[in-house]
Amino acid sequence: MATPVKILILVFVMLLFCKGDCQCFPKDIEIVQSKTGAIVQQKPEWKVTINKNCPCVILNLSLVCPGFQTVEPIDPSVMQKQGDGCLLNRGEPVTEPISFSYAWDDSYPFKIDPGFQTACS
Repeated sequence: MATPVKILILVFVMLLFCKGDCQCFPKDIEIVQSKTGAIVQQKPEWKVTINKNCPCVILNLSLVCPGFQTVEPIDPSVMQKQGDGCLLNRGEPVTEPISFSYAWDDSYPFKIDPGFQTACS
């Protein structure tokens, strides 16, 4: 796990090599969900993939997820429930799609929390 100092150094180095501003907006991040076909404790399993459709590195990416529940454990290095939010990738830089699965009766209507930061890749 990267320490906050390592993350700050990474962001600083990325900013040194940036050419112009790099911005990503919530509309640039796509959430795709689908049933996997698996059943976990009598509940359908859902696969979630978060794709970023911008050239930036994203930090502190979270989903808005009040009331989210699952009977299937999710790897905390991928997604951690924190109050009404679900922190992705432990807040560390996101450069590739992120995926996780959960099991519940219905799919959950995840939304991107607009409070993330961006840096040039």
